[in-house]
Amino acid sequence: MEPRTEPQAHKEDNMYGLDKAAFGSFLAQLRREKGMTQRELAADLYVSDKAVSKWERGLSVPDISLLVPLAEILNVTVAELLQGRRVEEEQRFTREETEELIRKALTFSAEPPERRQARTQKFLPLYAVYVLLGLVGTAVVCAAGLAGTEGAKALLIMNAIFGVVYGAYTLFWMPETLPRYYDENRICNFAQGGFHIHIPGVYYNNRNWLHVLKWMRVWCVVSMVLMPPCTAAAVLFERAAGWQVWGAVLIVYILSLFGAIVIPAKKYE
Repeated sequence: MEPRTEPQAHKEDNMYGLDKAAFGSFLAQLRREKGMTQRELAADLYVSDKAVSKWERGLSVPDISLLVPLAEILNVTVAELLQGRRVEEEQRFTREETEELIRKALTFSAEPPERRQARTQKFLPLYAVYVLLGLVGTAVVCAAGLAGTEGAKALLIMNAIFGVVYGAYTLFWMPETLPRYYDENRICNFAQGGFHIHIPGVYYNNRNWLHVLKWMRVWCVVSMVLMPPCTAAAVLFERAAGWQVWGAVLIVYILSLFGAIVIPAKKYE
């Protein structure tokens, strides 16, 4: 198979999404027409001038929540921004063109890729260490015959799955910034792919989201490491006293997860 030429690669990369190069070039043109520097535009949008520079060079795109204020500052419509050109006032979009613009808008990441990459590099060592400790602890407890009943074994398995999967999600993939409409409305639901958080009466916005995310990460680390010895202790107590307490451990486990979400969300709402 012959390698793609640069024009072919560029065309295929933008067939279903935003043409970042066209967007960046049009953005730079509009900024210069307004007589603004990158730093001035960045200040108006509360972002860094480096972010604006990357947009204009086609290396990244702004948060979807910045499209409306960006268009207002530059005196164009959001549709013109997405198309990377000015549109005559009398022109009307067909249904297909409208759907294409919506699809392009959805390609705007709520979080710049470079920020996510930096976070991955920051948290990867922590993730590797606590997952290793948790899995080793679980294996030792099971090998020593301290897993107890089927319920205790199920708890250990659930904890391992939560620590590995849920922990990776909170550390690496959950956005650290919510779209602007979370700040303008009272929203008690967060959904991203197959992951959902919905607790009635608990509302999320950019005042409390980082705190919620922080404590969810702490919960993943602490529960992954402490659950194996706690389960073993519960089983030993059960053997000595004859009381089944692993159920209580399960209740504390679940309530601690809810607490990690609800308490910071309410405190900083």
